[in-house]
Formats: sequence, C-alpha cells, structure tokens
Amino acid sequence: MAAYVHLNIRVLDPVRQAALAPQFKRALAEASGRLLYFGHVVATLEGEMPPLPMAGVLEFPTVAQALQFYNSEAYAPIKAERMAVQEARIFIVEAN
Repeated sequence: MAAYVHLNIRVLDPVRQAALAPQFKRALAEASGRLLYFGHVVATLEGEMPPLPMAGVLEFPTVAQALQFYNSEAYAPIKAERMAVQEARIFIVEAN
C-alpha cells in the first residue's frame, strides 16, 4: 500500500534551504519517492495548535520504503542539514 509522508515546516534559513532542495529531490527520486505537493498553508480549519507555515506530501510505494529512505545513509547528511535549516513536524500515513 502507498505511504504518504506529511510535512509541516518552518524554514529558518531560506538560503541554505534553497541549496538543499535539489539534493533532497534527487535522493527522493532515487528512493522511489515523489513530491506530490509543497506550498504555503493558507488556512487552519480545525484544531488548537497552529500549523507551521509550509506543508507538503511525499509519496512512496510502501511504508517500509518511506522509512528506509528516512533512515538511509544517502539521506542522513541531507536530513542533518535539513534539521539545521527547518523546524518540522513529519509523519507517515498508509493508504488503504
């Protein structure tokens, strides 16, 4: 079943974030993942905790592949840099 990685982020360093994006997209594609969308949050419809300003969804063929990418050696240096330039909330949803 497909797995969807939901991202909710705040960019802390736009210059470093922009430099990181091509590396992230390349690693994502090599891991059979794809970016479905990424953009600005425009409205909160429900809930007390406000979202971070940006949101997106990545798609992977399976939860195992999503986790394999997140924990991979290839993604590790990108993840470390990403964590330095973003505040993030990230979770996986498995499609039925």
